[in-house]
Amino acid sequence: MALIIYDQGYRIQTPVKSMFIPRGVEQMTAAANTAAAGGDKDHEKDHIEQVLLQEAGSQGKGNARKAASAYSQTGGSSSIQEHPRSYIPASLIMSHPVQAVLQGSKIQSALYKMKQFDISHLLVLSGAGRLMGIVTEKLLLQYLSYQGAQLHTVEDTIEESYTTQVITATPDTNIRQLAVSCVEHQLTCIPIVQDNGNLTGIITRTDLLQSLINNEWLDSRSP
Repeated sequence: MALIIYDQGYRIQTPVKSMFIPRGVEQMTAAANTAAAGGDKDHEKDHIEQVLLQEAGSQGKGNARKAASAYSQTGGSSSIQEHPRSYIPASLIMSHPVQAVLQGSKIQSALYKMKQFDISHLLVLSGAGRLMGIVTEKLLLQYLSYQGAQLHTVEDTIEESYTTQVITATPDTNIRQLAVSCVEHQLTCIPIVQDNGNLTGIITRTDLLQSLINNEWLDSRSP
């Protein structure tokens, strides 16, 4: 299980934390500093729960039960016996197929697709299906609102509007690790990529919130 960086379609070996400075680290420092000896994981877990539940309150509880259902389906299997109860792999809650746009697509097309599927981000793929980056509604609106010498319009392509360095994860990565990364780096989504580079799914903050609401991966401490 691992977090992997893709830069302009190429997998690179640089550690995530050396390229992505944790922007949410100031939120986690206070909790970490007050953690009792031997209780660091519990404090970290409590803080992640607190941050994500604040978002859950603004989005509503919803009716998704995907994580709970997936967890129950694995009950009694050898993989669960080999891992703590808190282990739920990304593959069990990821969304598929992934919504994406091709390089060179117009901003108008990207915004229309976001509205169509009620999402705020799209993966950017090459013609060969290689992951090239992530474009978000926020980045597109920032580009359109830029007051420069040249007027920006929705007829422009997305080429100057998307992030080319992307944090991804393998299907067996624990979703708790993904939650930590979302909080630390303020990510809205994490693409799930197989070891051979094939894009297999995506996990959003909403997916993680639904898992939190289902209480299947945070409720792992012994009574």
